[in-house]
Amino acid sequence: MNINQKVIKVNEVSKDLLNVFLEPYKDDCKYLKKAQFQYLDSMNLVDDSQINKQGLWLIKADFSIAESCYIADTGHFNSVEFNICYNQLFYVMIAYLLENQLFEVMKHWDLDIYKRRQLSDFLIVKFSSVFKKPINSNNFQGTLSINKYSSRRNLIILKTSCAFSDDNDGCSEGDVTIAILDSKLEKNIDNFHKTAVA
Repeated sequence: MNINQKVIKVNEVSKDLLNVFLEPYKDDCKYLKKAQFQYLDSMNLVDDSQINKQGLWLIKADFSIAESCYIADTGHFNSVEFNICYNQLFYVMIAYLLENQLFEVMKHWDLDIYKRRQLSDFLIVKFSSVFKKPINSNNFQGTLSINKYSSRRNLIILKTSCAFSDDNDGCSEGDVTIAILDSKLEKNIDNFHKTAVA
């Protein structure tokens, strides 16, 4: 994730969109509070062939975890919460891209299709995270970018990066590969390990 890439436009993500695509989560697990979608300057990409395939957008969000949904208070942001917050950022980013018809590889999807397939057809196939300094889970920020995408047969593969931080230099980062099942006719993702995003 190139955090120094120039931002050329910022839009607030509507509360209605957040409500719809965070609806699968229990109320005490809705950690994402508000989000901004950022358009990045494609002039910083290495060559023209990368345009629309290399991190043209970022989504940034404010998070708060008042109380852990699964364990007594650890006093810091942990790996399970990292995963949940990543998922919420990802779901909202895809919703924004589809609502604004920005994502060429999913141009045949709309929000209704996405809502029906949000839980069943989005799979984590690779996930890694690094915790550099403890993060205060009461108030922190998250950023996610789609760095690269490809499609083959009935799969869309997304390479994404994310980072979380707080005002005291707390920091964690991760890289996640997502497989989207792009057809109800084929549920086979070849050699990818199936782990549902949730």
